[in-house]
Amino acid sequence: MFGWFTSTSSLICHSCRAVPAQRRWLCMSPERLVRQLPLLGCVLYVPRRPTALATESCISGVLLAHRELAPLLLTRSLAAASAITEDGPREWLECMDDQGQLHARLHLLPDTDYLAWDALLQLADMEAPTMLLHGYRSFQPGEARLVSFRHRELAGLSVLEAAQPQAISNLGRQMAKRIAQAEAIVLQGAA
Repeated sequence: MFGWFTSTSSLICHSCRAVPAQRRWLCMSPERLVRQLPLLGCVLYVPRRPTALATESCISGVLLAHRELAPLLLTRSLAAASAITEDGPREWLECMDDQGQLHARLHLLPDTDYLAWDALLQLADMEAPTMLLHGYRSFQPGEARLVSFRHRELAGLSVLEAAQPQAISNLGRQMAKRIAQAEAIVLQGAA
């Protein structure tokens, strides 16, 4: 409805600056996160740049179909972040370990199930940010991917998979490209 405004807002007000992101700290186990992610539908997944996999990223009974999903198993806390950008409001989750190191971001898109997103936040426990947040400065994002998570059981194990979404709107694809551009990262599989 206001597309003309978002495309010209930077021209109208040169002195406008982005409002800093607001964060709400939540405590969530990786097991609970793995079970909730498939309910979200399409999200933009931005993992930390790949490094050698640590044994700490292993959780008993959970298998990953893709190596890029390993940062999710390190999650002990979530920061539910939101900001007003020149493109409008944005929301994302920051997945952090117990040391406050940021390992991945999950961005809400127009194609994401908003009710599942809110339910995920409601399932988490509120947490005071007592940890030292040193991970923000050292976070080096890898390639961003549009994904739909899937969860299945295999021989008593929980398997987390990430597949390319079956359908995504043009608006969702545009927003994913803008987020990737703002973070100066490559959007994998952008067509």
